[in-house]
Amino acid sequence: MSSGQTAYVFDPKFLTHATGESALRLPDGTVMEAVEHYSNNRITNRTAQLIEGSGLQRQLEPVAARPATLDEIESFHTPEYIDEVRRITASGGGMLDDQTRVSAGSFQAALLAAGAAIELTDAVLEGRVRNGYGLLRPIGHHAMPGQGMGFCVFNNVVIAARHAQRRGAGRIAIVDWDVHHGNGTQTAFWNDPSVLFNSLHQDDWYPGGWGMLEDIGGDDARGTTVNIPLPSGTGNRGYQLAFERVIEPIIRQFEPDLIFVSAGQDASLADPLGRMVVTTSGFRMMAEQLRRIADDVCHGRLVGVQEGGYSASYTPFCTLAVVEGMVGIATGIGEPWTGSSELARSERAFSPEQEDAIEAVRETQARYWKL
Repeated sequence: MSSGQTAYVFDPKFLTHATGESALRLPDGTVMEAVEHYSNNRITNRTAQLIEGSGLQRQLEPVAARPATLDEIESFHTPEYIDEVRRITASGGGMLDDQTRVSAGSFQAALLAAGAAIELTDAVLEGRVRNGYGLLRPIGHHAMPGQGMGFCVFNNVVIAARHAQRRGAGRIAIVDWDVHHGNGTQTAFWNDPSVLFNSLHQDDWYPGGWGMLEDIGGDDARGTTVNIPLPSGTGNRGYQLAFERVIEPIIRQFEPDLIFVSAGQDASLADPLGRMVVTTSGFRMMAEQLRRIADDVCHGRLVGVQEGGYSASYTPFCTLAVVEGMVGIATGIGEPWTGSSELARSERAFSPEQEDAIEAVRETQARYWKL
């Protein structure tokens, strides 16, 4: 029986965005055994299975996904790019850039993911639920107006945020804790003072050159882009300090009507595409912090959308922890790394370099906020 407080959307049709396998041919003609694409649908499917099998899904209010309209997608993306995605998928699939593979089902899956983010946003804005989480695929935060990149097709959080503003949400805060910088989202709101974009990411990782400390927004929106580039090896304690010293005080002063989370769980200790050491308890902590902030400043209105996370064995548990934090319920599902020296080291990891990085952000943003 649902508690009605937290919405949840997942649709098996998201899995029709299938990125397949890659094989390498060696100089002598030998073909190495194929491996799955980093952003594969098995990770999403395993996450959905864990959320259901944990019993947590019974506490969630189901929201049905529906395809976004072309007008909704065009709130950020160009018609030419949308046509390109449609053309490539109609031909059976191909590459949007050198990393972003799409299949025959990817166009419809991407429309469905963006539409699901909109439906989740409506459920929160209309008061049917307090907050909500979307286990979406394909992901979106790297997608630019006219370019797919970084495994992203359409920028779900941007499309949902713009929809929310059309529905009357004047001020929106976005927190992106994916290990990679959300360059597409930053681009969308660079000159928009009504949207506060906060990004915690590994310093100068992907995309190269994005998310620098001094990137603080355009001339009309100084201080509403908050980049927190963190050194490799940052774990739970560093992320918590960043929340305490930068993210929480800025969001509270900004007073948004709605908060979005680009929830990429690829800052985890087991992720192949990041060099951070956040554990399930760290992801739960961040979700709990944002739930409390949302409760205080915007009637609990908080929407989380799935971004990255590329460990088939660990990402599902990190995502479950995020949803637990949003709901405020512990399922009792254990930390898979319990008892390991790696987990113990990750839980206590902290260094002066991490504190210096956060202090540099605080000093930069103190020109615009009371910090």
